Amino acid sequence: MLKGIITLLIFQFIGESITALFSILIPGPVIGMVLLLIFLLIRKSSFHSLDTTVGFLLRYLPLLFIPAAMGIITQLDVLSKEFFAIFMALFFGTLIALAFSAKLMDYLSNKKEINNEL
Repeated sequence: MLKGIITLLIFQFIGESITALFSILIPGPVIGMVLLLIFLLIRKSSFHSLDTTVGFLLRYLPLLFIPAAMGIITQLDVLSKEFFAIFMALFFGTLIALAFSAKLMDYLSNKKEINNEL
């Protein structure tokens, strides 16, 4: 499990370093996770300690949302002032994501049917 934690931390460090070096607006952990994905795709498999670590972290993932929920509670005055704008952004963002996902699924299912006919 230690090897898995170290692997995750190394990729996070690389991502943070890239963000700091090139002044990119993308968060370092996101870049690190993309690099980890590329590493695992090239390797074509994972390893046991990484799987164990990720399973452990996913098991306790809901605990990571508690600080975010507390932050929302402390900002209730801002939320009440900007409720309409936040609601509209969430509503239209959800509609756009839903429409894009539906169109993508339609495209992929049609592509699969065409490949099955060949």
